[in-house]
Amino acid sequence: MSVENAERFIRFLKDNKDLQDKVQTAGPEKFEAVTAGAGASCTAYEVACAVARNS
Repeated sequence: MSVENAERFIRFLKDNKDLQDKVQTAGPEKFEAVTAGAGASCTAYEVACAVARNS
């Protein structure tokens, strides 16, 4: 898991409505499983760091 994976996951989310739906349906408890399934294992904290890094 890494901030770089989180950046990749954010790109995946922007391009994939199904993935957006999976994140919303899974909720916080299964967030990491969704990121792993997308090929970009990361935590919610790492996603927040990636957003901050790229702002």
